[in-house]
Amino acid sequence: MKNIIKTCFALSLGFLLACNSSPKQNETKSVSSEQKVDSSKVMHNDELYKAKTGVGPIKDKVELDSQIDKEMALKGKELYNNACASCHRIKEKSVGPGLGGVLQKRSPQWVMNMILNPREMKRENVQAQAMDAEYDADMVNTNLTEDEARAIVEYLRKY
Repeated sequence: MKNIIKTCFALSLGFLLACNSSPKQNETKSVSSEQKVDSSKVMHNDELYKAKTGVGPIKDKVELDSQIDKEMALKGKELYNNACASCHRIKEKSVGPGLGGVLQKRSPQWVMNMILNPREMKRENVQAQAMDAEYDADMVNTNLTEDEARAIVEYLRKY
């Protein structure tokens, strides 16, 4: 009888110690091959690419010179005032998000695709979908050319 009590006590103590132990700093948790992964919550390579570049006609990386092209930025300012300023401010939210600092958050390629292709961006780009959830108004297609969108990007580099 004493042996049974000792054995039960030892097993109980071992069980409590095993349940109470936390993983060591150097240990990593292993993932069982039986665990299911919800693939709808995993961002796939195509989605990662779209998140960085946007969806639209601008497929190649847009390289920005180290210095702002003043002539292009001046044209971009005029285009911004005519096509964007009714919904976007530089430093504050309006109907749409403020655009100051947008090039620190998004690639020039993404910004140009958003200007040129807002409907597809809203449908296929996670950042555009998040903005759509935050702002009530849909971004309209301004029918700008790629060169005009590039000029607006050059103007936004100032902010």
